[in-house]
Amino acid sequence: MKIIKAIGYGVIFLLTGCGSLMRTEYQRPQLDLPDQWQQNVRIISSQKPLNSQTQLLNFHDPALMKLITLVLESNNDLALAGIKLKLARASAGLTNTNLTPDFSFTGSASNTKSIKHGSRPQENYSSGLSLNYELDLWGKLSRIREKDEWEAVASEYDYQATRLTLINTTSQLYWRIALLNRQIDNQIAGKVIAEKILAQTESWYHAGKVGQLDVLHAKQTVINRQNELEQLINQQQNTKNSLTLLLNSTVLPESIDIKPINLRQNVLVEYSAPLSVISTRPDVRAIESRLRSMLANSDVARLSFYPTLSLQAALNAGSQLFSQWFSDPTRVVGSAVSLPFIQWNTVRLTIEQSDLQVQQTAIEFRNSAYNAIMEVNNAINARTMAETQKSQLFEALSLGQQRLALTTNRYQAGAVNYQTLLTAQDDLLSIENSLAQNQYDYLYATLQLWLAQGGEN
Repeated sequence: MKIIKAIGYGVIFLLTGCGSLMRTEYQRPQLDLPDQWQQNVRIISSQKPLNSQTQLLNFHDPALMKLITLVLESNNDLALAGIKLKLARASAGLTNTNLTPDFSFTGSASNTKSIKHGSRPQENYSSGLSLNYELDLWGKLSRIREKDEWEAVASEYDYQATRLTLINTTSQLYWRIALLNRQIDNQIAGKVIAEKILAQTESWYHAGKVGQLDVLHAKQTVINRQNELEQLINQQQNTKNSLTLLLNSTVLPESIDIKPINLRQNVLVEYSAPLSVISTRPDVRAIESRLRSMLANSDVARLSFYPTLSLQAALNAGSQLFSQWFSDPTRVVGSAVSLPFIQWNTVRLTIEQSDLQVQQTAIEFRNSAYNAIMEVNNAINARTMAETQKSQLFEALSLGQQRLALTTNRYQAGAVNYQTLLTAQDDLLSIENSLAQNQYDYLYATLQLWLAQGGEN
């Protein structure tokens, strides 16, 4: 009998050691990239998530920083992502309970009496304590725990990705309002000039210096300026409404004062090698974490059809007298073996399904990695182009101002007609608006570069 027990324990020990042999090691899907980029890749070897308080890029704009803080505190999308993260962590915690045996306790008491015969009542008391524990022979239980742990990590990265998305949307709307504020100021200034020219043209008309056509043209210019101004104001209000939705409010806080966009604002941001974003982008890391979870799940699907061995024990007590409830306890010790591998068709289809899920997630990871690298390159190009255009636009602005001053003097001297003056005004207004748009493009490209690198300075 002792020899049989020794053999049994030896078999269990050997089977338990097989768990590591049944484990599929993770290998990041191969990416088709230039050789000089390969050295910049860092494999995600730990389950440590990104810092939930990633430092914001400093745009030297207190109003923007305050607005972003308010959005992150009150937005429903971020709150929902936080709840999903807590659910994933709770699920992983529940799964970890397979490390310990399952205990259960039952107890009952009854009093039975025949109503018809009036016999004495009979009492019965019973209780039981049972234990059930599945041995992790092949490493299946550990892979189940690992699957849920990686899913919790992915949820952490989802939360960070949602946070960065909100920063992106908030900043974009803020700068859009600042851009419209600048364009509204430009339009008001252009309208004031048009009204002055109209008054002067009407005075000249009454003096016989110009014809009625110039007066009509000047009036039409004022009307056009007013229509364009109202369109800009309408766009401004619509953009503010979109911003208030992010705050789960109906109005912007009075403390948020969005000024016209600063045409000379410069922001420093570090460039990193494009491939490094695979290790810093939360959306990419979320997909890679899910790939590792799917890989663990694939092992679980395969190992679930291996034989399982469960140990069972129970301690029971009962009596017809309360005072003798525990006078004659009994115990039961046993084990159970399950052989699910006989379901051949189910085995094949289940394993095939889990393998396809791994392949699908691997493709999603490659696409996400390629998109992340492309976004870094696009953001660098957009920022560089905006910087180049900015210097050219400032030069064009100086020339446009000089041209308008000379044209105004010549118009007042009667050397040019009103159309020439109007063209000079329109060209200058167009340059001013283009310069404001360029600054918006520069700031947004800078933010995109920061976000494309995972929100790291």
